[in-house]
Amino acid sequence: MPEKEVTERFDNLIDEMENIFENLNDEGAGFLKKGEYEKAKKVMGKVREIKKIRDEAENLQTRWEGVFEKTSRGPLKRRRRDKKRKSYPRGIKTPEKDFAIPILQAVEELGGAGSVKEVLKKVFQKMENRLNDYDFKAISSHPDRFRWENTAMWCRHRLVEDGFLSPEAKRGLWVLTEKGKSRLEQERKKQEAPSLFDEQR
Repeated sequence: MPEKEVTERFDNLIDEMENIFENLNDEGAGFLKKGEYEKAKKVMGKVREIKKIRDEAENLQTRWEGVFEKTSRGPLKRRRRDKKRKSYPRGIKTPEKDFAIPILQAVEELGGAGSVKEVLKKVFQKMENRLNDYDFKAISSHPDRFRWENTAMWCRHRLVEDGFLSPEAKRGLWVLTEKGKSRLEQERKKQEAPSLFDEQR
């Protein structure tokens, strides 16, 4: 039926964008590793735009499928919404945002500054139980690097942009800023704050 064919074309389109997204991520990580931050920034801009377009395509697909789910024909067979399909490759890796606090904590524990290797080692210790099989897959452009390390590198770039890590640190060194220290202090207070359930006891 025509509506099913359109759904499958959405799947193919999103798959292709996902492949481009992954390739650009790898390319950007390579630039970051070499210290070519301007090139990495340009690639990151493309990644953000592709992510927006991909999300829009997914929303359109959902709307399209919703039209036919409301008819007597029943729901369309959804190739991408299946749990097994969704787990690889989309949505399975640990989100970049989850690395932010562990990275800041790791740098703080290293005295406010640490090398990439030192920081990632501590980040791994903090997140080991949260990482999954997909996070431990090697990156095609860097077979010696795990995907979670690539995600952490991108998170570090975002932390620099947001002022939590210093943009003026020597190459290969991650340095905590005053803003980063304040963010960690807020996190500690948040963790120490009693919940409503605690107050009721």
